[in-house]
Amino acid sequence: MDEFELALNKMSVSGALFDMVKLLDISKTVISRYTKEEVFKEVCAWSEEYDLDLKKMLEDDIEYTLKILGIERGNEKPRKDIAKWSDIKDNIEYMYDSRFLEKDINYEYQNINDETEINKIVKTYIEKYFDLSDDKQIWFNKMKDLAEEFGYAREVKEYKQNPENYKGHVGDISTVIRIALTGRANTPDMYEIMQVLGKNSVEARLKKAIKE
Repeated sequence: MDEFELALNKMSVSGALFDMVKLLDISKTVISRYTKEEVFKEVCAWSEEYDLDLKKMLEDDIEYTLKILGIERGNEKPRKDIAKWSDIKDNIEYMYDSRFLEKDINYEYQNINDETEINKIVKTYIEKYFDLSDDKQIWFNKMKDLAEEFGYAREVKEYKQNPENYKGHVGDISTVIRIALTGRANTPDMYEIMQVLGKNSVEARLKKAIKE
């Protein structure tokens, strides 16, 4: 791209198209391959001119910000959710306790939406299953244990084979914890998020989600 000589005067204006969707898709792919340090450098330079609030959020704790930007980065199939630097703020703001814990969160739960059931699931997770020292497989096995305790299938395929036997599946249970933790149904890997947040933050967020 850098070597191609772009000459607008040689282009026809008849039927010209500018495919913004394709451009953004390519941009997501390119940014997904950046290191967390490269993303930090670029977004700080952008925010200095366009969003000083974002710049302050990123630079207040640089080490923590780099951990956030490193989630699912460097994988064989990295997450592609940033097309332009203005996307960063909405994508990571919930990871900062000063932003998340101090505002009212609209918890839009999915398949499980009964408030009493949600409260019980979150409380039980905190009391019986939450341990940040678990590796990822142990953590996910505990999510399956939590699902089974509340009458949900341990595996999605079990639920699909016999839906009449279960209230739902482990994905429904993990979604409750995800939304309680982040206020969102769609986030990067929840295990990695919890490792970055740390014990005190995770507990505070889950307790905030419990409606008494």
